[in-house]
Amino acid sequence: MYTVIRQHGERQKKLLPLFSPEMRATRMAFAKGIWDIFLVFTVVFWISISFLYGAGYDTMRHIKDASVIFRNFDDSQTARDLSTMIVESYKDASMPVLRDYTDSDRYDSIGAIKDAVWKGDAWAAVYINEGFGEKLEQALTEGADYDPKEAVTLVTEESRHYFKVMLVNKGAQNGLTALEGQFAEKVFNQLLESADNNASAVISRANSEALITPFSYTVDNIAPYHFDMSMYILSVTLSLCMVVGSFIPSNMWKSIEEPFFKQVRVTQVIALRAFINVVWAIMICLQATGIVFIFHGPSWSPNAGDFFGIFAIFLLNTLAFTFFIDCMQNLVHPRFLLGGYFTTLFVNIAAAMFGTELNNHFFRICYAMPFHSSGFILRTLLTDGSYNKLDYAITINILWSLFWWIISAFLIARKARLVEAGKMMMSNVPPPPSTPPPPADEVAAALGAEGVDKAVKRQEKSDEEDEYLSSASISPTTTPGASRSTISAHHKPDSASDLEIEDD
Repeated sequence: MYTVIRQHGERQKKLLPLFSPEMRATRMAFAKGIWDIFLVFTVVFWISISFLYGAGYDTMRHIKDASVIFRNFDDSQTARDLSTMIVESYKDASMPVLRDYTDSDRYDSIGAIKDAVWKGDAWAAVYINEGFGEKLEQALTEGADYDPKEAVTLVTEESRHYFKVMLVNKGAQNGLTALEGQFAEKVFNQLLESADNNASAVISRANSEALITPFSYTVDNIAPYHFDMSMYILSVTLSLCMVVGSFIPSNMWKSIEEPFFKQVRVTQVIALRAFINVVWAIMICLQATGIVFIFHGPSWSPNAGDFFGIFAIFLLNTLAFTFFIDCMQNLVHPRFLLGGYFTTLFVNIAAAMFGTELNNHFFRICYAMPFHSSGFILRTLLTDGSYNKLDYAITINILWSLFWWIISAFLIARKARLVEAGKMMMSNVPPPPSTPPPPADEVAAALGAEGVDKAVKRQEKSDEEDEYLSSASISPTTTPGASRSTISAHHKPDSASDLEIEDD
């Protein structure tokens, strides 16, 4: 044991100190690598965070991009007065655009209005119910029973984007609530005028509830989310599928790819890599779908169709990213891979969490993001078909998956060719340059004429080993044991040390 420790100590003494002059080139190369990583991640960090914050910044700025259908189904003067007040109130900059179809042939029924909101042609709808004026007049003059909430209906749905829809609905509800007092004052003044300013007579014969609140509204949510977890939770689930389903197999492949590149046909390597990615994605997405089903709330009663539908969404989303990460693995320097992962994740999370439809126009590029399209499909499934954009969303994910898979196949073939030619290592970097041999006259002067032959033979042997190492493309991802065993099989070390050669 003591001998082993002593030998280890002697070997350590022969190694160079970190700050020795001979290590200067290595230290500079290391410092340059750290500096490159710092610069890249500074840019990546600012781009990613700026995109994330920008997508959710000032949500009221583009509220005018949300349209609300309005229709007056009552032909009384009271309803027309209320209709005028509602239309005028929506001219405020903080309100959505109100489109009045009262005098149009479009949306001439309640069913047509709800169908338009269901399909996503409008964010919401407001309509005055038929018979509103007659019921209010009877309540004010005869004291008849009256429910102010039957006057106006606000049609909404949560599927388009839960948080943006809530923003539009909140604006519409606040506007209607603000009109209740103004309309009550207007109605009371009209009653006073008709009763010769006899307030006691007006109050005595009127239904007190109708007098205080002539109108209110009812919210009709035609597409409840049917899911007690918010879109934030579903976004996290999609993120987990993307990370675990795409990053993990790509990184795993990096540690086992060398023998396949050197000994297997390229077409079979491409097929094997695609097979690994697909099988891994299937396993991860099945588990993610199970998580969604286990933790769903009581308002949603899923069936087998919902399970396979959500599983298919997760799978398409994961495959779109998997083949994209494959391309990065085969093209980007290892030190920059994490930056690409980081940017990809943040951009897609921003696309899913913040409603693209009401964001700054720059962020409309999120329509082309797989994450955003997957969010569309999830909301459609979890609301029993509202805001149905399945054709668009599925097409986006399939096209991204095919596009990145084709590019990945070309990059794998390119890398195999470069590795075989000795121009690239497994880590996507060129092999280090070999040290040129010293001139023959210097060798002769240093060793003497009788040692030239041995020195030349030893140099030739060293050149052969360098050539073999370069052609084998040894890298940090190469299995150490396998590399050493291969080298020892082809080149057996010379048992004679430098000291023994000089003694001879």
